[in-house]
Amino acid sequence: MKKSESTLQALATVLRASPESDALVILGRMLDSLPIGFHVSDCGGAFHVLYANHVWEHWLAPDKLPVAGKRLADLFPSAEEAGVLQLMREVCATCQPKHLKGFEFTELGATEHGKRVGRWDWEIYPLSGPSGVTHLLNVIMDVSAPRPGRNGPSKEHRQAENRRREEASGVLRIFGLAPESPASRGLTALSEREYQVADLLAMGFTNAAIADHLKLSPATVSSHVAHILSKLGFRSRAQVAAWVVRRRLVPSTSVGTPALS
Repeated sequence: MKKSESTLQALATVLRASPESDALVILGRMLDSLPIGFHVSDCGGAFHVLYANHVWEHWLAPDKLPVAGKRLADLFPSAEEAGVLQLMREVCATCQPKHLKGFEFTELGATEHGKRVGRWDWEIYPLSGPSGVTHLLNVIMDVSAPRPGRNGPSKEHRQAENRRREEASGVLRIFGLAPESPASRGLTALSEREYQVADLLAMGFTNAAIADHLKLSPATVSSHVAHILSKLGFRSRAQVAAWVVRRRLVPSTSVGTPALS
């Protein structure tokens, strides 16, 4: 579902970015393509949801949609019992991120798990403005193992979880929450062609599509992507895309606090 203009403008307000920027549209599309869920809420006692990506909405029951403007407690009546709301209050008060790991949440992921209870990681980060914490970034990951093995999670499950962590780091980078290396801050400059490739990558182009658009060979594009990853110190295309969007969308004086280690 395409995000409404008002929803994207709400996200721009949180990021203190220009709502007219085409990067905002790219941002909405990129966030909706991620395999992790997240939403942004205010820091009032009701925790109204301002923005949620497609995955987060997909995990909810249809009668909960749309989520924008609704209180978190209305979306999740058991949020207080699960401890989520208390953690959110603590983050607002202390400006320190909190993490609820591996908990069971029966109201989330019904379309994914059916009657089986899923397990979730819920990370809560403060987003600060001139007057203190104004909003919260909630990052939610489905860490349910499809079939727990005798020796714990399978190799495939661990790899999938690592990929989700990389996707999450991209979201955190957009909001100014991920620690960045000197390379990712742009001190190791990309070439003009590498910037072109990175911009198209952020728009969701595949290597083949980038090659066609720039009239290059697929092998050349693959080489450019490898150089971009190396120069910026990233491991995934999603991280590069997040870096591009943030560079275009948000001034260098970013908001936020350090991420969880």
